[in-house]
Amino acid sequence: KDRTRISGNISNRGGSSVNALGTPLGRYEKILKDSIGSRWYAYVDQKRDLISIGTLQLRFSVDRTGRVKNLKITENTSNEAFANICLQSVLEAQLPPIPDDVADALPSEGLEAEENFIIYPN
Repeated sequence: KDRTRISGNISNRGGSSVNALGTPLGRYEKILKDSIGSRWYAYVDQKRDLISIGTLQLRFSVDRTGRVKNLKITENTSNEAFANICLQSVLEAQLPPIPDDVADALPSEGLEAEENFIIYPN
């Protein structure tokens, strides 16, 4: 099951990275991170004055159609404004359906994902 779970980090320092682009799952993971990250960076820029330094961890799954399900905050050391930005970024991610060759290897719940969001001081 761990082979079909992805995890990663998005922060306001440096770029996000995906190191498995050579696999179908890795390519889908990059699409997922790029879609979430582009929204997150835009929201952080818009609401910088409202958010506190800290981290937030989310868990969720993506079903075969690309829809985000079971979104949960598992840790938050920042504030509610930051949590809302992170949740909104994931919920608004425009994900394509998971490719059949990837979806066939996943559990019935879909692709399990864990994402860490980090705000550092400027």
